[in-house]
Amino acid sequence: MISNHAPDGTWYQVCGNEKGPAVVLCHGVGLDLHMWDQQVSALGADYEVVRYDLIGHGKTPSNPADLNLDAFTRQLFALLKHLGLGRIVLVGLSMGGVIAQRFAADHSELLTRLVLMNTVYKRQPEELEGVEARLRMTEEEGLSPVADAAIARWFDDAFVKDHPQVIDKIRTRLLTNDLAGYLAAYRVFVHAEPDVGAALKSVHCPTLIMTGGKDVGSTPLMARRMAEDLSDARVVIFDELHHLAPLENPDQVNVELLSFLNE
Repeated sequence: MISNHAPDGTWYQVCGNEKGPAVVLCHGVGLDLHMWDQQVSALGADYEVVRYDLIGHGKTPSNPADLNLDAFTRQLFALLKHLGLGRIVLVGLSMGGVIAQRFAADHSELLTRLVLMNTVYKRQPEELEGVEARLRMTEEEGLSPVADAAIARWFDDAFVKDHPQVIDKIRTRLLTNDLAGYLAAYRVFVHAEPDVGAALKSVHCPTLIMTGGKDVGSTPLMARRMAEDLSDARVVIFDELHHLAPLENPDQVNVELLSFLNE
């Protein structure tokens, strides 16, 4: 495994089959590259797996005064250039999925396939109410209440009880974020619609869309809305899963992911 900082400060890891196609994993807001641990183990035999920390997350420094969606897409483009990668498979979850949508529209020539997991698209005013409320709560009260709210929203009680180590890692990651950096990134996520627009209408590579049937923020309705704007899309709904499907049931997610990549 190669772990290093790119010239712009982005922390990344590269592992798996260096002779295989490159798969780049883009995590959600408030998390870091380790949210993909279970996918790395599944993909590594056949694929070169690249994962990285978004600006202001994990080991990548923050720049909250100059942060927008374009900054996140430029970060990804610079990482691909630094690593000398050609065409890739891009996988994004939640905020990572928003970045992936914009990147795919701007750099379609770089993608062989696209995977959008538990993410959002063309949110309506009523669909924005929850994220707007959480943004205000974080601005007023800090990271602790939003971490508690995230755990409650992302996992059911049985999972919390049966997987305390997973929950502890997620909670610790959320609570140890730099507050200014987290808020800057979350504002980008909340206000992404004008920058994303109908970006998926410009994407023509095969695309897999996955979400949880119990994901209240990245709903099955949004997943189908994405598919309507894509020319080659498959939608998979995991009826019993929530927002962090790759952690909640990695085996189920990995089966669908590998099936799509191996077509």
